[in-house]
Amino acid sequence: MIKERILSLGTITILFLVMAFSFVNASNVEVVQVDPLTTKMLIFNLNSGQKFTGSLAISGGGNDIDFWVTDPQGTKVLDLGRVSQGKTFEFTAQSSGAYTFHFGNTFSWFTSKTVNLTYDVGLPTVGGVDLGLLLIIIGVVAILLIVIVALGVTLYRRKSTSKTNQPPPSRGGESFTSFGAFSKAKMGPGRG
Repeated sequence: MIKERILSLGTITILFLVMAFSFVNASNVEVVQVDPLTTKMLIFNLNSGQKFTGSLAISGGGNDIDFWVTDPQGTKVLDLGRVSQGKTFEFTAQSSGAYTFHFGNTFSWFTSKTVNLTYDVGLPTVGGVDLGLLLIIIGVVAILLIVIVALGVTLYRRKSTSKTNQPPPSRGGESFTSFGAFSKAKMGPGRG
C-alpha cells in the first residue's frame, strides 16, 4: 500500500518536472514580411513578470529594419532602432496586456524585408526567481522527500519485522512452561 503511494507520488512529481521543463524551453518562430514604406506589427499578450527573450534575423535589401516594442499603454519598453543582419533582445513585462512589436520598413522605397523573430516567453517571476526554475526546485525537493520517506518506512518495517521473528526474551531464568504450574496440575488440588 505504501509502495503504491510512493510510486504514484513519484510519477506525479516526474510529470510535474516534465511540464516545468516544457514551459521553460518553449521556443517559437514568427516570420513577418514587411513591404516598402510600411510598418508591420505583431501582438503578444504577456502577464506581468513574464520575460520575453528574442532574436531577429532580417533578409532583403540592406538586411535592416527598425524595431521597437510598446506596452499595453503604448509606451516604448524596448527600442533597438535600425537593426542590421540580426540582434538579440529581452525584456520583462511590467504589466499584463498586449505588447506590440513594431517592424518598420518606412525608410525603404523599393525593397521588402523578411524578419524571422525567434522567441521564448518565460514564466512570471516570484520574488525575483523565474517560476520555471522555482517549479524545478520544488520538484527536486519533492523527489528527495519521497525517497527519504520511502527509506524511513522500509527501515521501520525491517526493524519491526526482525523483532516479531525472535522468541520473547526470558524473564529471570523462567522457562517457557512453569514447573510449578505443571506439577500442581498433575497432582491435583491440595496435594502439592
